[in-house]
Amino acid sequence: MTFDAVLTEPVHRQACKHLLRHVRGGHRQEEVCFALWRPGTGADRQSAIVFDLVLPAAGDRHLHGNASFEPGYLTRAVRLACARGAGLAFMHNHLSAGWQDMSKPDVVAERDRIAAPARASGLPLVGLTLATDGAWSARFWTWDGTRFRRSWCTKVRVVGRRLLVTCNDALLPPPGRRAALRRTIDTWGEARQQDIARLRVGIIGVGSVGCMVAETLARMGIENLVLVDPDRVETHNLDRLLYASEADAGEYKVDLAVRNLERGATAERFHVETHARPIQHEAAYRAVLDCDVLFSAVDRPLPKDLLNRIAYAHCIPVISGGVHIDNKPSGELANALWSVTVIGPERRCLRCAGQYTTSDVVMERDGSLDDPAYVRRHGDTRTPTNQNVFPFSANLASLMVIEMVRLTVAAAWWPDSGGKLSYSMIPGRLRSVDERCEEACSVSEGTALGDRYRYPFLVDAEPEGSPTGVAAAAMEIVKRMVRAGRRLLRVSAWGR
Repeated sequence: MTFDAVLTEPVHRQACKHLLRHVRGGHRQEEVCFALWRPGTGADRQSAIVFDLVLPAAGDRHLHGNASFEPGYLTRAVRLACARGAGLAFMHNHLSAGWQDMSKPDVVAERDRIAAPARASGLPLVGLTLATDGAWSARFWTWDGTRFRRSWCTKVRVVGRRLLVTCNDALLPPPGRRAALRRTIDTWGEARQQDIARLRVGIIGVGSVGCMVAETLARMGIENLVLVDPDRVETHNLDRLLYASEADAGEYKVDLAVRNLERGATAERFHVETHARPIQHEAAYRAVLDCDVLFSAVDRPLPKDLLNRIAYAHCIPVISGGVHIDNKPSGELANALWSVTVIGPERRCLRCAGQYTTSDVVMERDGSLDDPAYVRRHGDTRTPTNQNVFPFSANLASLMVIEMVRLTVAAAWWPDSGGKLSYSMIPGRLRSVDERCEEACSVSEGTALGDRYRYPFLVDAEPEGSPTGVAAAAMEIVKRMVRAGRRLLRVSAWGR
């Protein structure tokens, strides 16, 4: 199990304002405060999602170059954590930049004074140190039955309009400067490349768009990818699916992708984790929660809804893309539009953006979306949402990756691209839209809930009779028939 910490951008700003106010005023003075966090549990990673500060009142702490706190302040913070069903975090600042180690007084304060009372919340103490450049370091203090054991986090993320990442070089070594990445490093610098390369990136949907996103990321030097897609290659995919040929029909798309990604990857340490199952499958869902950034290349409402919830509840930015094609009654192309939406804290969610409705999710769950009779009965004449061709997919995949680059590389002075980029092919126009969620949006109101939000449609296995289950069973029958046919041909050849 690895450990990470994540803060929303407003919490980060508030913490910087409090902890660094003396430093920014020209004084070498440390500061302290408590905070509240909720767990986000993936397959291999435990994240502390920090969602609120417990700032000191008058007399709660003393400043003397270093900083100390009164027992009453700790008691108040512990009681608040218990009342809100959260864990306790302790924050303080150091007077240098980058990832910070701990001094002996730091260890004594967290391990010996705070960790035991913090256990009243039922969760470990999380310690966080803020550097002068806004970088965070973090650790968990867990009770092993005899003593409190420190587990360092591999990274700390700040999620909002930008994605700021501080990595623990001791646990997550920075990649070396490789000749294969010379042009990439020359473009945005070695420090930014080290941050990008060490992101764990998930791609949900490895079809025409997702496989090109994966290829681009592999060539950018990303070290860890997670691919989720239950589908197999079909003949009608061949005009827009990177890598695929007729010989690949019947193979899982994730298997086809990983085999080819390994050929073009530029990272020295390159690993791909694959899940040939829907994201609403528990194992795939947990693997996705281990990621720092997610790409959504799906067109079904249920996985869109799940990714929408993950973006806010677990503070993992999701970059969603889609293509819509308008045809005239004659079949002639009228227009093609593709859009990229970045969702997560401080941004508009997919549901408020009109990309799906709750009723769409319910219809998919009960099978109505796959029932032609139901669609005709309700007069739904919308064009299919999965139309696409290779050049449109390539353009959309490029825009999606560029938005990830903007998230991680953008300097403070860069103008914000807004929450949504839309390209209309016929007029040749790219439009930026920046909107926020509707009032009382249940998705954005769930920001930083972590494990407290449980998606109602998760499954441990594909339901019996589901489209995915039926397709897999049918494909297995076809494969057995093909193998049997090949055996008969070999027997016939031997007989001759």
